[in-house]
Amino acid sequence: MTKEPAILRANAQFIFPFSWDSDCISQLTDELKANGFEFFSINSSAQQTKFYGEKTSLPHKRLKHYFMPYIEQILFPDQHQDKAINRYSKSFDRKCTLRTAVNEYSFNVHSIDLYICPFSVGMITIRTELTSNSNTWSLSDALDFMDHFRVLEPFITEEKGTVLHSGLGTYEKIQDFIFEELCPSVVPYIEKSENSQSTYLGSLPYFIDERMFVSSYLLTEKDAEISSDTLFRIGHINGYDQNGRPYMSASNSAYIDHYLKDHIYDRWSPGSFHVVSDHTFTKITNDVGQENVTAEEMVGQLYYNLILHLFYKIVLLKLSYSYSQLYIDQKQDKMEGLIRSIANFTAKYIFSEISSRTEGQELSVMMKDRFKIETLYKEVKNTMDSLYQNQEKLASKRHNSLLLILTTYTVISGIYGMNLVIEDWKGSISWNKLANYSIFEYISLVVALSGIAVGSILAVIAIMRLLKDYLQKRKSDGID
Repeated sequence: MTKEPAILRANAQFIFPFSWDSDCISQLTDELKANGFEFFSINSSAQQTKFYGEKTSLPHKRLKHYFMPYIEQILFPDQHQDKAINRYSKSFDRKCTLRTAVNEYSFNVHSIDLYICPFSVGMITIRTELTSNSNTWSLSDALDFMDHFRVLEPFITEEKGTVLHSGLGTYEKIQDFIFEELCPSVVPYIEKSENSQSTYLGSLPYFIDERMFVSSYLLTEKDAEISSDTLFRIGHINGYDQNGRPYMSASNSAYIDHYLKDHIYDRWSPGSFHVVSDHTFTKITNDVGQENVTAEEMVGQLYYNLILHLFYKIVLLKLSYSYSQLYIDQKQDKMEGLIRSIANFTAKYIFSEISSRTEGQELSVMMKDRFKIETLYKEVKNTMDSLYQNQEKLASKRHNSLLLILTTYTVISGIYGMNLVIEDWKGSISWNKLANYSIFEYISLVVALSGIAVGSILAVIAIMRLLKDYLQKRKSDGID
């Protein structure tokens, strides 16, 4: 392992995805505003310096010229919209300490973002920065902090024993810190999954595990060497091992080189690199003179690029999971709802081009590749084709059964009803004639009356189905 660089600045944003409970958006937004959260708007100049700490601001005009216009409508709505990715932010500036089995780290929680997205998807972002008296850390320190903080629910031995101290309490689980101190007001609105085997709140049965995704910015000493070992460790968030030694989860140089070809964006090498992996999106740079610009990018354009692709991945996984659950019960209403959801998503949200900048387009391609967006999208498209075929089969079977019933009634009532008892129904009905009916006349009477009843019931069912389809279409129009 090569010598690791000293870190002058370590900012980390921890992203936790989950599902909102259905039909709670109005109450949730009211609750957020009552607890100090602000709706994020790029037209608000006051918010440019409010959520990112003393060292960093976010010029909103940069966001306006980075994404394509149709993406801006999704990411930056002027007010809360059901079809957009709505961000609510709250500033904290809270000093905390994280103690692991090996080390202790001081850090600030600058702010927290809550995203209310279409398809009942939600995301929480916790924005942190390491602090110390010496103002410098080793790479292992920064990675070890991120590796432990991102664990919501510790299961394996290396993760246990972590304790977080804040000004208001002590927590042995990061999820308790999030949901008891940072945003307790949202807990009632988080969907409780009955099928998930995980014990942490908001766990998704179709998404990764109990660890948060990390978006970070690491500034090294000026002109420090950024080696392949450093980049590999960042991609896997390798901090310290159980004995307190710098850890690296591979030793084969050929394997490391192959990994870096797929996970590193090196347009500004050898001074700056972007690492995109299943665990993290990180920029590490030794360009001290561009510190502020780089920090702005990581909380601005590049952060939103990441949020958008995480949204893509979560929704695609959710749609695939819904399809697997659908095959268990095969309910027609659920099948139609899933078809509408897939059609809405593919038509209104996922696009091949999202940025007007070259670096934005290239990083978008990398994120799509790392998050397997194209593969998941093809699976969902195939799912929709399969659903259409199944729906056609079920509709054909239902229509054939209905046609058989109506044909039977038409034939029998035509033969018997029109020729046997129709004369008795003219004018005033003489009910005493029923006692003298033959067996065929009774059959005619029963068939005729039941036909009228069946026809009326079918008409009511048809009207109710049309109304239900209309309401479901409105509900699923981008917000399923």
